[in-house]
Amino acid sequence: MTCLHRASQPRSPHRISLVIPFGWRYYPRMTHRALPVVASVMVVAAGCSREPGARSKPAEIRVLCGSSMAAPAQEVCQLFKETEGAQVFVDLGGSETLLPRILTGAPADVFVCHDPFEQKVKEAGRWAGSVRVGQLKPVLMVRPGNPLHLTSLTDLTNRNLKLGIGDPQYSTCGALFVQLLEQKGIRDAVMKQVALQGRTHAEIANGLILGPLDAVVVWNYVAVLYPGKVELVPTADQYPAVNVTVVGLTQSPNPELRDLFLKLCRSKAGRTVFVKHGYEAPPGSG
Repeated sequence: MTCLHRASQPRSPHRISLVIPFGWRYYPRMTHRALPVVASVMVVAAGCSREPGARSKPAEIRVLCGSSMAAPAQEVCQLFKETEGAQVFVDLGGSETLLPRILTGAPADVFVCHDPFEQKVKEAGRWAGSVRVGQLKPVLMVRPGNPLHLTSLTDLTNRNLKLGIGDPQYSTCGALFVQLLEQKGIRDAVMKQVALQGRTHAEIANGLILGPLDAVVVWNYVAVLYPGKVELVPTADQYPAVNVTVVGLTQSPNPELRDLFLKLCRSKAGRTVFVKHGYEAPPGSG
């Protein structure tokens, strides 16, 4: 029997053998016309093969902000975004609820708070610079026209009224007010008139605006939030200074942006925002 063998075909001079890894598949034979396409694919693949960590992170900063400073802090954050082109994420809450996150080292760049929280950050070794941007002060606030003709805290003892204050257990403003009543010897008489001990200034202010409260004691900035709906009663009472501070944090993922944010708060533009929102300018800031 005669066996016929197919003669091996000679390779064309115009064909070449390539083994190109791409997605773990192989393309063993490709013509020279495909080479430009292959080269382009290889370049793109090389660009896509970077480790995720090699990509540059977007410029961003996280601000933890006490609820009493929400309005001016958010305006400063918007100004920072416009001037630096960075994304700003704001976490709002009570300063006493935000502090534990800072003490445990949660990623954050800045903490906007009032006394005594800056000191607590320092004691924990989380402090990386700060700027005083304003001062808070408890004030007596009534309905427009002051229907009960209140002129002092002593008037709160001899009028049949309903008073709203911050809960001294959670509110620095409420605690300072009660301490002052104790110093004046009128705590029991005034506390009998207290109909609401609120957790937020909005709750207390709405109790005055919408009823049934006749007077409230809140931070000075609250009057700016409700123009024409409330009236301040100037009194000669002196409270301890309560500073509003923007604190840089050591656990900041972006120290450069953190320091730029502090610089903005230190500037005239930053300080003006807090004054506009009803916070007293800190001494020596003029």
